[in-house]
Amino acid sequence: MSRYLENAKIALGAWARGNDGTFGGSLSANDLRPVFDRAMELGLTLWDTAYVYGMGESEMTLGGFLRTVSRESYQISAKFTPQCASPRAENAVIEMYRESAHLLGAEYMDYYWIHNPVCAPRWIKELIPLAKSGKIGINGLGRHN
Repeated sequence: MSRYLENAKIALGAWARGNDGTFGGSLSANDLRPVFDRAMELGLTLWDTAYVYGMGESEMTLGGFLRTVSRESYQISAKFTPQCASPRAENAVIEMYRESAHLLGAEYMDYYWIHNPVCAPRWIKELIPLAKSGKIGINGLGRHN
């Protein structure tokens, strides 16, 4: 597969993980692994998640699956959820980005966006330096590493 994937037309949501009482919250990693494998086999390679999905459970489960395939074979869409940010965080966006990247096992996110537009102007100001650092961008294009 090419180093740079085309922009995907369909994303597969990874909300159905984490016993937080949300839709699909009772599915285990064993239940979801065949879905991941079949999706990758069919060329569905854009995975959408957020820390708020199971408070890290979705990202941890998806990250476990993603670690078994090459980084060039998928894209990640992750979200910053302001309501999950620590009010004492110096830069909540970066702190939450780092936690998501750790859970997903990702050096960069292809897409990273605000999940809920609460105080959007504040969060956009914090997203811009993160994007300029090369940690956000389709297939790592424009990375400054």
